[in-house]
Amino acid sequence: MPRSAPPYSYGYTVVQLDDKQWYPVEILRLYSAESPDGDIRLSIVHTFNENREWVPACYPRRDGALQHAHTETVRQHYFEQLGWQKFTVTSDVYPERCFHFLELIQEITGHLPHVHRWLQEITVSIDAYHCSCGRFHHRYWDSSQVTIEDVLQQAAEYAYSHRCSCTASTAYEYEQRLAV
Repeated sequence: MPRSAPPYSYGYTVVQLDDKQWYPVEILRLYSAESPDGDIRLSIVHTFNENREWVPACYPRRDGALQHAHTETVRQHYFEQLGWQKFTVTSDVYPERCFHFLELIQEITGHLPHVHRWLQEITVSIDAYHCSCGRFHHRYWDSSQVTIEDVLQQAAEYAYSHRCSCTASTAYEYEQRLAV
């Protein structure tokens, strides 16, 4: 998905044709170098009938066609939002910050956290670990956010706040590194 405005815009309306039926219509405006004001394309919205055949959606009353157009608008908006959210989840806007937080978590816990990218979020989990002093920490932490930077920062802050008491002498150093 592009980072700038999409090269298209869409909308829906309804029309009544010669058969006296109402049809929801998709209005698609495509922008290009040849057509900076947009090339408009109209198409009747299709749907499946009771026999699972792909047919034009038509209604005897205008209200039915308007409801269908509204449903299509909501659905299109939902899928557009999912696309932008997926784009956000898969992007590393600040890779140096991500690396910094991963390095900090590894230094505190002795191992890297588990990072999983899902469709709508990123989850990070920190398993139980042995401290350098030999003490075993039974803590398990799991968090999710939309951006990897946010969830890694939360994980680093959690690891810092639940660190072993033997690292208290380096607490100031960790606080400085968390405030990147």
